[in-house]
Amino acid sequence: MVSLSKASSILFAASSISSHVANAHLMPKDFDAAEFAVRLKKFRADAKIKEAKNKANGKVRLTQGKASDSKSAGATAPASADASRIGNPEPGGTTPETFLDGHEFIPPQEGDSRGPCPIINCMANHGFINRSGQDVPAFILAELATTLFDLPPTMFLPVVNMAIFAGQVIVAENGETTLDIERLWSRPGEERDASQVFPNPLRVLTEEVLGIPESEGFEPSNEETFTNFRYTVDEDLLQKLLARSTDGVLTIRDHQEHLKDRIRDSIETDIFFNFSEESMAVAANQYLFPVMLMGDQLDDFSFLSTDTIETFWRQFRFPEGFAPRSVRFGAAFDVTAFNEARQAWQTANIENAEEVFEEAKGEVKEEKDEEESESGTPPSADLATM
Repeated sequence: MVSLSKASSILFAASSISSHVANAHLMPKDFDAAEFAVRLKKFRADAKIKEAKNKANGKVRLTQGKASDSKSAGATAPASADASRIGNPEPGGTTPETFLDGHEFIPPQEGDSRGPCPIINCMANHGFINRSGQDVPAFILAELATTLFDLPPTMFLPVVNMAIFAGQVIVAENGETTLDIERLWSRPGEERDASQVFPNPLRVLTEEVLGIPESEGFEPSNEETFTNFRYTVDEDLLQKLLARSTDGVLTIRDHQEHLKDRIRDSIETDIFFNFSEESMAVAANQYLFPVMLMGDQLDDFSFLSTDTIETFWRQFRFPEGFAPRSVRFGAAFDVTAFNEARQAWQTANIENAEEVFEEAKGEVKEEKDEEESESGTPPSADLATM
């Protein structure tokens, strides 16, 4: 698949500066689905050949890289780092039963870095990247899109570039790009308003919003209170999502309705709500990924068990026995249909988001104009700045 050297990665980033915003989370226009299907098949076949050769030669796969092997494992870490915490982007095996071998879930330790992207957090908790979430080679995230989820790396390269240009990635003089994933919380960048379960980052914090009375130490200017609020899953939002479950599953449709409600609620309650065209594109995919990427059905990508969704958000953890469909089903899996479904649902989400966004802005403006009319003040300006 795509493999970028330190020097070429920074050159790629520089060449993409004019288009990284418009393309974030969108499939490239020149994406060749048939070609990717061929490359994915070869990628999985090569992995099986390598595994067979290693077994024949009596080699045992290192489940986590050693400090001295960190470069070959796609990880960057100090020489003194705990070898068991250095990321290894290679799966444990080529079957559903062995795919997560050596990538067992381990929750983050004190001082580890975690960010707003649950998928990247899962990568860290399962050791596909450094378990600390620090000094992560930025472009390995794009390669892992294919390794873990049967998605083309080119779809995620612009997202990495977005982080670079937002100042969230450390770019060394030799072109090496590394990331502490906690920095993805910074704006502008990957973190957006209308997240599925995280609060909007610029929402005005009050005692009511935080649920912390003044008697327990609530201080509007307290940075720790603000950070804890932003970086913690909002239980109310999570429960609203889980409540949409029917017969123990959550569907793509359920997530689409959750997105609509998040937009409406944000416009009504968050005076700093920002939902640009780019934000819509990001949200359109983020609301699909948990269901699409962690499912275990051959050709139905539209639902996932509610328990799996809840565990995913509470622990940032892949389901037990997780493996991408091309590993689980082999040649029977139609990766072209999979990516076509993802594109269709993303397009639908963008259209729905645009429609709901404009409707909700209009409703809020009407209500405000009515209030101002009754009070005798001039009508408010349009809410076009959102």
